[in-house]
Amino acid sequence: MNDPLKDYQINLQNMEYDPPHIGLGIELLLVIKGELEVTVNQHACHLSENHLLLINANDIRSMKGNKENVVLSLQIPLEMIEAYYPAIHECRFDCDSSNEDNGMYMFFDQIRQLMAKIFIAHYQQKEGSEIEIYSMIFQIVLILIRNFKTTYLGRHAHSRINDERMKEILAYIGKNYRKPITLAEIANRHYLSLYYLSRYFKEQVGESFSQYIKQLRLKSAVRELVYTDHPITRISLNNGFPNVKAFNKAFKEKYRQTPSEYRRLHQIELSDTEEDCGKKKSTLLTSPQFFMEVSKYISEREKSTMLTELAVSTVYIALPPEPMFTGEKGAKILAIGNLEYALHEEVQAELRLIQEEIGFDYVYFSNLFSDSFAMTTPLYQIGGQFYQMDALLNSFQRLGLVPFIRVEVEKEAADSAGYLKKLDAFLQHSLQYFGSAFLGKWRFELVFREWGGTQKNFYHAFYQTVKKRASAVKVGLHVPVSLEASKDAFLKQISGECEFVCFTCNPNEKVDFTDMNNRTFEGVKNFVKKTCKQLKDRLSSAGLAKVPIFLTDWNTLYGNTMDLSGTFFRSALIFKEMLDAMKEIDGLGFWIDTHSLEKNNTGRGHIAMNGIALLYYYQIKRPAYFNLQLMEKMALQILAEGEDFVMAKGENGYQLAVYNPSYINPSYSVESYFLHSVTKEKKMVISGLPPGRYQIRKHILDQHHGEFYTSSINLQHQDIYDPEIITFIKQGTHPDLQIYEKTVDSALYLQSTLTFNAFHLFEIRPLG
Repeated sequence: MNDPLKDYQINLQNMEYDPPHIGLGIELLLVIKGELEVTVNQHACHLSENHLLLINANDIRSMKGNKENVVLSLQIPLEMIEAYYPAIHECRFDCDSSNEDNGMYMFFDQIRQLMAKIFIAHYQQKEGSEIEIYSMIFQIVLILIRNFKTTYLGRHAHSRINDERMKEILAYIGKNYRKPITLAEIANRHYLSLYYLSRYFKEQVGESFSQYIKQLRLKSAVRELVYTDHPITRISLNNGFPNVKAFNKAFKEKYRQTPSEYRRLHQIELSDTEEDCGKKKSTLLTSPQFFMEVSKYISEREKSTMLTELAVSTVYIALPPEPMFTGEKGAKILAIGNLEYALHEEVQAELRLIQEEIGFDYVYFSNLFSDSFAMTTPLYQIGGQFYQMDALLNSFQRLGLVPFIRVEVEKEAADSAGYLKKLDAFLQHSLQYFGSAFLGKWRFELVFREWGGTQKNFYHAFYQTVKKRASAVKVGLHVPVSLEASKDAFLKQISGECEFVCFTCNPNEKVDFTDMNNRTFEGVKNFVKKTCKQLKDRLSSAGLAKVPIFLTDWNTLYGNTMDLSGTFFRSALIFKEMLDAMKEIDGLGFWIDTHSLEKNNTGRGHIAMNGIALLYYYQIKRPAYFNLQLMEKMALQILAEGEDFVMAKGENGYQLAVYNPSYINPSYSVESYFLHSVTKEKKMVISGLPPGRYQIRKHILDQHHGEFYTSSINLQHQDIYDPEIITFIKQGTHPDLQIYEKTVDSALYLQSTLTFNAFHLFEIRPLG
């Protein structure tokens, strides 16, 4: 939508001052909050909350308000209507809700509701939104034409002319002078010869056709020059001149100055009489809270009707003889923050739960040589300086977790020589205590704030220290996601000793959460996938094309406040990004629980969500936990894939994942109406399955099945301390499971109603 002459414009704004100007279309103003003074053709009108006013095309209007008002404005160009209702140029509308006591209140309510729905559809940007919007705009136009129209004679017609045919010709010119009409065209319309019409026109009007239409166009152009900020070229074309050169020539002949000079002189005179030199003072409102306020004009009955009109789509999948993609699932990395966090009994219980139900490969932690492990008690000293660390690492080993150790060099190894000496002693001890088989699986990730000669030397010394004691242990580097070409030299220097790389990825750093336009949030779509590919390209240019890559900390679009982190359900986003990452890299990280995640993000300006946690407090499972469990049921032999589905084949049959990824402003997730508006009905028709009987297991992960936040809302946000309440939430928080059987002859038909960011997994298991 980029042509104001042909496209509608809708916006929500705070209007303090708008100087006198004209609009080339119909403008509807709806005051959502506060007050506004509007002057139309020198007639003043006071608008208060809920007041609806229409301003006709080419009327001179100005506005004054304060910083508290909120005004919804819809502008409809006449050119948009003309193709379907040519008489629109002859129409004026008397639409002012201060007159709604005369029985017109129903029509005003309809227009308010349609404006609200147009505004919402405009910013939601759902599939087919433009069709929906234009449909509603024409509904408004129809209401105006049938209920608010006042007809007038063409303003350019001469009252002294009595000839009916000439009146008709002048009315036609008055409606079409902005177009490149000719005398020959009019002659053909009225079955007259060109020569006769030329003489006839001059006799009746007193001037030639060319002079008449030129004066008409100039008069209109002058209004546009003074009362709009349109460029001269646009004004010339708006008013029927073939080009700006012809416009300038005609204008100078009549007014003895160029259009630019005329505008400069008369706009200065105008602004001298207005406050603040005539400059417009308004602010477009983009906060989602105003979005919610607009929705009050949509009746509950209308909302209910709209909610039943789900977007329905059907996908036909013909199974290929061979998979389109085959791969192995990468390593699962469980982040706990600092190592000493694992000393807590609650964390030990969480580790046991996660390993029993999911099974991670690595436990990811930092601060290996924390002061918490210093041996001050004589009894502990008997066990050696690494006694407590041994106990923790031994518990990891029993659970099948391999240490993945993050070393923040500037923070943990300020005394580099002392650190390396302690590391050497620790590795020598661990080799004796745990054996080479377990130790050889460990990984060390070095994290530098700066990359230079000092860092390169430390990396080399660290690498040599590790390899001296355990050659199988892997040493790698944390790289920034926006890896600059200037870092290539550093990477090339350590490439022979860099055995893997780690990185983090958070799309929310790119998002303005105050922006109401959902197009903005579409920018984070496929963010992890894009980032992985970009990083792989940069590493390849630095000679590290084949090293394993681990995404240790990542996120999807999230709710950026405490409440929104609960209402903004995002399992579809998590699954999609997780699947994309698994196809690109070698391992993916998750945080063990909310507490460790928040502790890791202490000091940030907003809620700490730079990562995805599996558990809430008291081992209450978060949706990401169930995402992982369901992902474990899928194989990476992918047969078909689209934007919102993927079908794979595994040992137990087939798996079909369908999801409804919704990239909207998380603030909208507090309003149930908006959540329902993105619900989709998905039908899947799968052909190519071997004929026979199948068991279908449908797992449903959505806001009502697998999200504990709804239960906490029902408890009015009470603190969860009561064991009975904790048990209640645990037992009630899980995906839904539906099991049934189907016989397949030619095709299998499946269906899902996918709510906001829902994720459904169908297991299609052959029987017998």
